[in-house]
This record gives sequence, structure tokens and C-alpha cells, in this order.
Amino acid sequence: MSTDRYVCLECGEEFSKATKSCPKCGSNKISKRVIVSDTIKIRTGLKLTVKDKSKKITRKYLSRQKVSKHGKEAKEELTIDIAGNRKYHHVEEQEKNGNWKVVHHEDKPLKDEKTRQKARHM
Repeated sequence: MSTDRYVCLECGEEFSKATKSCPKCGSNKISKRVIVSDTIKIRTGLKLTVKDKSKKITRKYLSRQKVSKHGKEAKEELTIDIAGNRKYHHVEEQEKNGNWKVVHHEDKPLKDEKTRQKARHM
């Protein structure tokens, strides 16, 4: 969001409408200020990798807050259990009324050995 403000360089008077002279002192030395503001939201996330004694990845975990592809606040949780041959992925979006709605959920076996190998290298 931006707002235009005008300031007299002689007396410092601030006003919102563009004029050729200051409404207070009559000076024509006027500067335009553009005030820009926005909101920044801080999101958190956690990413873990679990390895066995031989340093092979056995499990990956991701939990984070994000903006969804629909532009809404979202929560995502992803667990890839390579040793247990399981994938869990859950995503919720926040609706306008503040409630959370599940937009994606899967809990299934990893497909095959190639998929498990690929998951280790993600």
C-alpha cells in the first residue's frame, strides 16, 4: 500500500493534496513523499534427515508453514520413511473465517526400490 504526502520545504507543513503552494506559508517549495508499507509474515519450518549406522538415509521429515499455490496460509507435513517403505504428506490451508481445511492428504507405501533410492537423494 502506498500513500502520497506533500511537505513544504520552508515551514515543514504536511498536507495530502497536491497544490502549487503551501496552504500555511504560501511557499512554492514543495516536496512529494510516497509512503509505502506492507506486512511481512514470519513462517517457521523444520527439516530432518535420519541416517542409520552405515550413513544411509532411512527417514526424511519436513514440517513448515507456507503460502499455498492458491495464495493462502498453509501448513505442510511430509514424512518419507524409506526403511519402513511409507510416505505421509498432509497439507492444510487457512480459510477466510480462520478455519483450517485439508487440501491434500496421502499416507501410502513408497512405490518401489527405485522410488526409495530417489527419496534417499532428495
